[in-house]
Amino acid sequence: MIFNQGRRRSERLRRKQKQDSQEAIRQAASRLTAVPASVSREGVTPLVDVIGSENPSAVKLRSSIGWRALSLLITGVLGYALITAWTSPEYRVSAVNVSGLQRITQEEVLSKLDLAGMHIFAVVPADIQSTLQKQFPEFRDIRVQINLPAQVNISISERQPHVAWLNGDNLMWVDSEGFLIPARGEADEMLTIQADSVPAYHLKSPIEDPGTLKVFRDKAEFKPNPSALAFFAQPKQIDGGLLTAILQLNAWMPQEETLLYQRQRGLGWADVRGWDVFVGQKLEKINEKMVMYETIVRELEKQGINPSLVSVEFLHAPYYRMD
Repeated sequence: MIFNQGRRRSERLRRKQKQDSQEAIRQAASRLTAVPASVSREGVTPLVDVIGSENPSAVKLRSSIGWRALSLLITGVLGYALITAWTSPEYRVSAVNVSGLQRITQEEVLSKLDLAGMHIFAVVPADIQSTLQKQFPEFRDIRVQINLPAQVNISISERQPHVAWLNGDNLMWVDSEGFLIPARGEADEMLTIQADSVPAYHLKSPIEDPGTLKVFRDKAEFKPNPSALAFFAQPKQIDGGLLTAILQLNAWMPQEETLLYQRQRGLGWADVRGWDVFVGQKLEKINEKMVMYETIVRELEKQGINPSLVSVEFLHAPYYRMD
């Protein structure tokens, strides 16, 4: 009896162990065949999950490296283009066109610039303007334009002479605005002033606004021997009253091709009867002065006096002088 009970207990234990073993096998098989939730569509992980799980600093680093590479590429391309343009003969100045010249020749202008063969990127318009203004004070307006690949265009406006001022052997011209300019190149016949000095003038000095000029009075008004270009280095304009008087006297006596000027006596002319006449620095009373002059001449002729000079600079104090 006791033996049979032990036997049955052993069989129940073996069956239970077998059932537990089979259950463990089924659970293990179930785990092996299960699909992870993060895997879909043929076992590919969605890109959103990958990016979302990536470190943000790593993404920023890769973006920064990308922009740097692009910047280096652009810099390299521009550098190569610049080096190519700098070494290319196509960018060497091959043509310089000068327009607007009337008395000065293009060859004279180009000889002062030496632009042929110069690299077009090294051409500075302001330097060209400064050089030409120093070498050619008669140029009133200078414009420089650069056209790639190798052309320089210079437009010039010249001051035109209206009066020739002759001081001994020194000849200079005066334009319509009263500016003193060198006497060079060809010009039409004009009124000549035979003078004993350079006319009084103002120095013109440009300030910040190129349209405005600050006027200075030159300390040495009368320079006896002005050199060729040093004298004209700074624009000089004669007194407006003197220029007006010259034009008025020329209109009053159009037959006179030459007028006289003395620093002390002002303007005058050489009378065909053999003496010099002076009417002063200003001609505001030219009619009265001319009447006074004719009266003096008639009286001198009556007396048989042949003067060397007659002055009506001052109506209240006319005089004549003998040799």
